[in-house]
Amino acid sequence: MKMSHMSSRRMLLGCTILLVLVAILLALSVIPAVKSDSSPGANPDRAVPAFWVNIGLTLVAATACAVIVIVSKERSRASTSSLVVVGLVVLMLGLALVDAASAYRSHGPSMQSISTLLFICAAVDILVGITFGVVAFLRPKRV
Repeated sequence: MKMSHMSSRRMLLGCTILLVLVAILLALSVIPAVKSDSSPGANPDRAVPAFWVNIGLTLVAATACAVIVIVSKERSRASTSSLVVVGLVVLMLGLALVDAASAYRSHGPSMQSISTLLFICAAVDILVGITFGVVAFLRPKRV
């Protein structure tokens, strides 16, 4: 199954937008709630920097994807390798969010909505990572 050049570009641009939205949700919703978490065993001093690292890497992945869309016209070894690496990084970021969401699930009712939001962001990251891998190999080849 082949996909057209335009459809692969649209999919990658959509994934880029989703990654930026995940970063915005983490920055504007999750971090303020984590800072104010007063559950026993909560350690906001360590959790908040970890979320900032996740946000930074997510934005780097979104930027890399946007650059690949702009620069690469067809599938090449460099673009395929780059998309696969970026996809793997995004998958790992999603798994880190799953871990955080599981941890906040036990922090009481005040953190349930944040835990659910983290699971949603993790699902988006995992979906985007898989999409990067699929699009990397289904893009039209350079002839």
